[in-house]
Amino acid sequence: MTLKLILNYTIAFFMWLVLGRAIISLFTKNLNNPIYAIFYRATEPLYKIARKIFPYGTTMFIVVVLVILRILVVKYL
Repeated sequence: MTLKLILNYTIAFFMWLVLGRAIISLFTKNLNNPIYAIFYRATEPLYKIARKIFPYGTTMFIVVVLVILRILVVKYL
């Protein structure tokens, strides 16, 4: 039960970070902006992994994959 909760919250956390980065990137993509820089540094490792697996995936595609992964974790663990 504990592993299930940890995975669920971790995936949810990254999902919201990716969504936050997507929303902020509509306004700025300047790494000198401290808010965008925080989101960039927090999500870039996830983006690198996702780009290797899905080379043509967009940010919303990554969010959809995270949502599906989260549902599978909650349902089957």
